Amino acid sequence: MWVKRKEILAAVMLGLALTLFVYYSSIINEAAYKPFYGESSLLSEWGLSAKSFGSYAQGSQQRYQVITETIEGELERGAFESVVDSIVVLVDHKGGYVKSLRMTYVDGAWSGQLICKLPPENVTTFTFRVREIIDTNGTVTYINISVEDVEAQQQPQEANYSTIYINLKEKKLQSGNEIPAPMAPVIEILSKGLLLIAQGVMVGVPICFASLGVVLLVNRGLLPLWRNLLKKPKGTASTA
Repeated sequence: MWVKRKEILAAVMLGLALTLFVYYSSIINEAAYKPFYGESSLLSEWGLSAKSFGSYAQGSQQRYQVITETIEGELERGAFESVVDSIVVLVDHKGGYVKSLRMTYVDGAWSGQLICKLPPENVTTFTFRVREIIDTNGTVTYINISVEDVEAQQQPQEANYSTIYINLKEKKLQSGNEIPAPMAPVIEILSKGLLLIAQGVMVGVPICFASLGVVLLVNRGLLPLWRNLLKKPKGTASTA
């Protein structure tokens, strides 16, 4: 059985349409059901309410919710400097300051820790933004948060600030497998391209064959049957 060019073209177009439909449907469903990692979702994730961030009155005493948080991330090689710079700018934007910064360079990779002080009401949005910065340049591996209720007059002003410990380290390559720095982006692009091609072949080929089967069924099965049903049967002419 020969397959016509029109049937092949129709099968390809049907496969592309089906792929686009599934892709956009998955995007819509993900946007609808995936929780937004903004302020409300992080508060819910930590089991805290928005009112717990900041100060509140209890009787005649002013009290504060002081937050201590630890964020750890593993960065791609060469991303440490830009990530640290972005976090420092973010801390200043959120009304805080960097209390200390420690950096170490060992075996061709940077690692270090930032200790940041922030007003409690800005911790949630700050955490969300830091996680986004790290995920753009690597992976967030750990987040921990604790909340302490203190009286304002019992603590100096600095103690009322939340303390954020940010531990960062670049990935280390195994010895003997060192890749020249200029070649790293090229290799990464090639590997991602090959992965996309492999995924396209694994998904596209079955879809094309399935689409071709549908086209052949419609063109050589359903349409001829429909035409035959519409034809006027012979010998049914009026005998009047």
